[in-house]
Amino acid sequence: MKDNIRYSCWLIDNIKFSGKEFTKTINFNGEKIELLITKYENLKDIEEPFHDWIHNKIVNHSMRNLSNNPLPINSIFVLTKNGYTNHNSQDFSYLFRLCLKLVYYQPTLISKVSEFIPDAAIIMPTWENVRNMRTISKNEITSDTFNKVLSYFDTLSKLDRNCYSVFEEIYKKTEINEVLIELLALYSFIEGFWHNQRGKSNIDKSIRAMLQDYIPQKEEKFKREVIIRKIKSQNELFNQSSIDKMRNILAHGMYKSQEDSWSNKQWKAIFEQRNLIIELVIDSLVNRLKCENQLSS
Repeated sequence: MKDNIRYSCWLIDNIKFSGKEFTKTINFNGEKIELLITKYENLKDIEEPFHDWIHNKIVNHSMRNLSNNPLPINSIFVLTKNGYTNHNSQDFSYLFRLCLKLVYYQPTLISKVSEFIPDAAIIMPTWENVRNMRTISKNEITSDTFNKVLSYFDTLSKLDRNCYSVFEEIYKKTEINEVLIELLALYSFIEGFWHNQRGKSNIDKSIRAMLQDYIPQKEEKFKREVIIRKIKSQNELFNQSSIDKMRNILAHGMYKSQEDSWSNKQWKAIFEQRNLIIELVIDSLVNRLKCENQLSS
């Protein structure tokens, strides 16, 4: 019996998007799935089955049951235009959303999947951990940044699903909604995960070990040093060029007696470092697992 076809939709909120729609193609288990990334205003004349699904189901339902959820008319829509077979549905929708979260991390909001199964069912999108966001994401959805979603998907789809848990752990650290605690949690993860198991752990050494995964080519040592210098220059705004000493300020609560006097420039450096560390950790993990998978195959 031939599998039924289903279509998926994710809503993305609290992130910059020009409104200029674009398409991408993703491969999963032998299927080519066409994606449309667009905004609500561009969907007014979309063909069926999408028109009824989006306008009469997703939007109308969401507008009647807002709670604290984002308005769908203000969200970015990611649609699977040609559908895919049911036997791929659970693995595909989970992994694709995970990759969206890794590229467009908090404070960007990404709904759980909405699904349309012709002549069977419609599953509405739902949101997790929605709260009043203090900031809008500095990231932007563009054709170029979306290529990273596809790259992550291509790599992770070749790995055992057990590998996904480490990425979920990192994502949870980005949704604490307290930037200093998030930064401390990321430092702690780096120090433990990239510790060489010899002697006492050291955040400076662990970050250098992480950067070996981020930029594995030996001849690219200069690029790794540029990143180290960037982090240290951010910390120098707090009179702490050492990464270890900056981590200690966060770990031992010393920041509580200082943060009220921090300038806008200092807070900007904190948020920029938080975003930089998130991206370094995720890219380094993806590269590491990709390399390990290639060696074992």
